[in-house]
Amino acid sequence: MTYDEHSPVPAMHLLAHGDLPALESLALVLEAMGIDFFLEEQTRTLCVSEERVEDALEQLDLYQQENLDWPPTEHLPVPHPQVLPTVLMMGALTLFFFFTGTWSPTNPWFVAGAVDASAVAQGEWWRILTGLSLHSDGVHLLGNCCLGGVLLHLLSKTVGYGLAWTLTIGTGALGNWCNVVARKAPHLSVGFSTAVFAAVGILAGIQVFRRRKPFWKDLVLPLGSGFALLAFLGTEGERTDLGAHFFGLLAGICGGLLLGGTPVMTWCRPSTAQRWLFTCAASAVIGSWWLAIG
Repeated sequence: MTYDEHSPVPAMHLLAHGDLPALESLALVLEAMGIDFFLEEQTRTLCVSEERVEDALEQLDLYQQENLDWPPTEHLPVPHPQVLPTVLMMGALTLFFFFTGTWSPTNPWFVAGAVDASAVAQGEWWRILTGLSLHSDGVHLLGNCCLGGVLLHLLSKTVGYGLAWTLTIGTGALGNWCNVVARKAPHLSVGFSTAVFAAVGILAGIQVFRRRKPFWKDLVLPLGSGFALLAFLGTEGERTDLGAHFFGLLAGICGGLLLGGTPVMTWCRPSTAQRWLFTCAASAVIGSWWLAIG
């Protein structure tokens, strides 16, 4: 309670002094525990009677222990470079296109590295990776670099550039493999677009665990957006491989659900882990080409 300055005051012990709002919080604790107190606003002091000093100190100590880490501090993600790795990879795709040239049945790069369903079925698994780096013409390359660059930049800001590229290339390759297994019939496929739709799926899968809305909205809206983008962009063009796009998106969604539902992003947040993962992603493509032309 707060005593009036004209009321008789019993023998008091100075308990605390300083910031008035903080003293008022301590006074509320004492009042809740039935301990009489004297709060002097002008001098900003809080006192209790001599016989209740030990009780007051004990209750205030318990209060401070319970509120030691409250409110919790928000742990912001460690910033990682996002632009440079994405520019480097998109630049590498563009530079590689000048070496490989456009699609033709006799082009040795396409003969060795295209996703040939028959060759993959016979054990040339590296084609599911090499095929991601081949493009049939300049328009094909430009579309994948523009859309892919934007999506990979967004994904890198969310999970870090190393994890973003590793998962995108990994799920893109998985999408190519699933397309080979599901279609069975002989066919050829090239292009980074399978990985682009995998990146769309990863972003959609991660959003499921954001928990900012009712669960059905967390689930339906991101996944529905991913499939809508597939219908809008992934079915156009005479040479478009809808199956590869679909399975790339599906593989990416599974990867995003894995990221959002497990501590993988936390484990991979350190800068050293991001550099290692980015190196692994680039090495996987380079190593696959070594097997293809070696």
